[in-house]
Amino acid sequence: MKSFNKKSLVEVLHTRTKLPKRLLFQIIESLLEEIKKSLELGEELKIVRFGVFLPRQTQERIGRNLKTKKEIKIKPFKKVSFYISSYFKKELHSIKTNL
Repeated sequence: MKSFNKKSLVEVLHTRTKLPKRLLFQIIESLLEEIKKSLELGEELKIVRFGVFLPRQTQERIGRNLKTKKEIKIKPFKKVSFYISSYFKKELHSIKTNL
């Protein structure tokens, strides 16, 4: 599994575009901040030809401590689901078949 952090992403983009690293870092920071703000407000975020981020609120539910068998309430919390776009899915499948 390949993993990116902001610094490595800036490096990849810099080698491809030759844009200044500082500018690329600011662009990435701004993009991620906008995504975060949108999701915090509970808004659906669609990136065309990439996918959709959907924020959801879970329901309060009952959980159980497996050691003590004691029931506890699990508070509701926010989750984010990602659904890949059909365009991007087709692109991924065409890359795999061309290898």
